[in-house]
Amino acid sequence: MTTTTKSSIVRVWGLGDWANYYGPVVDKLESVEKILMSPCPFHKNKLVGDTHFAFLGISAINGAPLTVATWIDLHPADGQPKFYFSDDPWHTGQLHTDLAILQHRIYIMLREIVPGSTSKTFQEQVAMLPREYKVPTTIEEVTKDILVFRKTGKRCNGSRWAACWERTVQTSRVCAGNVSCVGSFDATGLRVDYWDGRRNDYLGVGASRKILVD
Repeated sequence: MTTTTKSSIVRVWGLGDWANYYGPVVDKLESVEKILMSPCPFHKNKLVGDTHFAFLGISAINGAPLTVATWIDLHPADGQPKFYFSDDPWHTGQLHTDLAILQHRIYIMLREIVPGSTSKTFQEQVAMLPREYKVPTTIEEVTKDILVFRKTGKRCNGSRWAACWERTVQTSRVCAGNVSCVGSFDATGLRVDYWDGRRNDYLGVGASRKILVD
């Protein structure tokens, strides 16, 4: 019989959590206990379960593809959690917010940005990641932040931004080639924005563990 640790109870979002907040889903959450109990590669003397958050991703919610735009619709500006730009949709027409869908698999993600990753170029940030990690997509980073808040009441990256993998496309409001970023999550809302790539004391990089998809 496997003993469930306090860490895994707090740091894992499973089927019951999806059902409690957004309606029932059908699937089976695979075990992530071994990874959660391994040493964290980013924080000395801590376990992955102390610094990461694991969740079962789903590709659709309430019949709609689970995109960043869907999350925004689910969390209007008069509630918590919410998005800062709910009434200022600069992201309209961006592929990574309007079309990119969360994959139906297990995610294990660093809750805060990689330590020491601010004031670096994106290439330098990527080079900091261990080989078993990748830069998260925007939908991954947004989902993690929302679910951590739902599960723990805490906001990830309250004063920092996490660089994500995608680049913006040209629209009437946004130039092409900017790095997508997510963060500065406080009571006024979770922000999804873009970065011109110049060194910034408040902008680091997120980290998503590479998990084999069944």
